[in-house]
Amino acid sequence: MTIGTARDGTALLQMDEDRRDWLDQAGYTLLTAEGLLSGGLSGEAISSAFLAMIYAARAALEGQGDDLSGWQDVAARFQSDALPALGLSKENQRALPIVADLYRRIGGGEMEADPVTAAACLEDARSFLGEVEKKLRG
Repeated sequence: MTIGTARDGTALLQMDEDRRDWLDQAGYTLLTAEGLLSGGLSGEAISSAFLAMIYAARAALEGQGDDLSGWQDVAARFQSDALPALGLSKENQRALPIVADLYRRIGGGEMEADPVTAAACLEDARSFLGEVEKKLRG
């Protein structure tokens, strides 16, 4: 276990390097999503916001095995294994499945992305990442 720094500058006490790396990647991807949204690329912003959530979920699953082959595995394993232990707010408990569904529907051509939906996904991702990071810090 090592000590590092979170995106907001606070100490990540007793958090291993791999978990910290996943959280860092989540933060960088969230920044990318913000830039994409401000550039008018709603679909890409939703994809990046979702990916940031997957990275945060992966951080929460660190140390629970490496048999996660795709985002579906990460999302399902997060819901079944990590979520109960983290004690996230009701809003953040629902955020990952909702954004995952939007990501899937937009990627599959069932619906088109729009700026309002993208902004909502980005806000969900910010809140999710913030709370997951806070819970992992203890």
